Amino acid sequence: MNSVFHIRLKDFELQAEQMVDRTLVEYPVAIISSANQNGTVVSLSREAEEEGFYPGMKVSLARKMSHHVKMLPFNERLYKKIHNYIYKLLKYYSPIIEPGNFGQYYLDMSGMQNIYKDATQAGYKIFRDINDRAAMKNRVGISVNKLVSHISTAVVNEPIYRVNKGNESGFLAPLQPNVLPALQDRRAEKIIRFLYLQKVQEIQKLTDDETAGRILFADNYRRIRQESHGEDHSIVQPPQLLDHIIRQTVLQEDTNDTEILDAVLVRLSEQLGYELRKRNQVAGKLSLEVHYSDGFKNTRTTSLPKNDNDTISVTCRNLFQKANYRRNRVRSIMIDACKFQPAVHQLSLFEKSKPDDISRTLDRLRDKYGFSCIKKAVELRIPDRTVPGKSNSHTGFSGFN
Repeated sequence: MNSVFHIRLKDFELQAEQMVDRTLVEYPVAIISSANQNGTVVSLSREAEEEGFYPGMKVSLARKMSHHVKMLPFNERLYKKIHNYIYKLLKYYSPIIEPGNFGQYYLDMSGMQNIYKDATQAGYKIFRDINDRAAMKNRVGISVNKLVSHISTAVVNEPIYRVNKGNESGFLAPLQPNVLPALQDRRAEKIIRFLYLQKVQEIQKLTDDETAGRILFADNYRRIRQESHGEDHSIVQPPQLLDHIIRQTVLQEDTNDTEILDAVLVRLSEQLGYELRKRNQVAGKLSLEVHYSDGFKNTRTTSLPKNDNDTISVTCRNLFQKANYRRNRVRSIMIDACKFQPAVHQLSLFEKSKPDDISRTLDRLRDKYGFSCIKKAVELRIPDRTVPGKSNSHTGFSGFN
């Protein structure tokens, strides 16, 4: 049995609320990201759909449309508890489990043929177990990789669905292009709309011509071609104890003021650089998250080959520009560095690296007088009411990705 399972608990947040309050069953309910008027509907019941509600709907519009729908706040603590409970339940079926978003899990079922007759039988056991123990509706997608299994639970309204090896391309062909993760890139999405491509099979034909594909999709060509044909070589990865440096600034007043946001980025990048140089390390992975007033977030990731302040500042600015493409006001910015490697400095026979020297001189001052003893002028733009987050560098459980 060489299969990857994807388990999806449909409308997980709604089912979690109904689990603890059975009076919500058969009642029009919508889970909202925030009570703020810019908040959006995250999950909703069939009865709420009949009232005209839909996922992503603005809270301000929802309140105008109906007074019968009960709008519940996003209860992250409750959802984490139930998400972890299902994760522990699935451990009985495979030692290799990768939790995803709330209510989603990947299982690597390789080598389990001595326990289960076939993958479909194992899928039914998991489906029934979640139904019996948690009373939550779920779907199980089965294929040879994570991509196709994940898509199958999103588009197929059946409890168990299996895509046999070799049929991945045919399964994806009649689906809409937005099922492919690579097409969430704004540039690729615009090209798909411009060319009016409505089926994945049209993308398959287009990307089979490498010259045309590279002209249209540039650096994304290879990934789009692989995904459109159902190719995915990523492995199921269990949660691990990872070493992270996390820095976050929360703005008490949400804003789109570019000067304030740029000043926050400078502060965060200098804090990160200070920690990295103390370790004499660079970050193999650097993620920047932008959290908005309506509860949504965007993330962009890259590597960080150097640890001087100038390099980190430029890198963080580039990530922020790519992540912050929504018009909503920003509530917080967070940077997360991990996958550390020793910093290797290229020595010069004639001159020293000025950015690195300046950064280390600032470090010595901060070691002696405290981090806030010196700052760039741009940081003076940050209002006093802006609250720096208290997240520090730490080694610990990174959470379910």
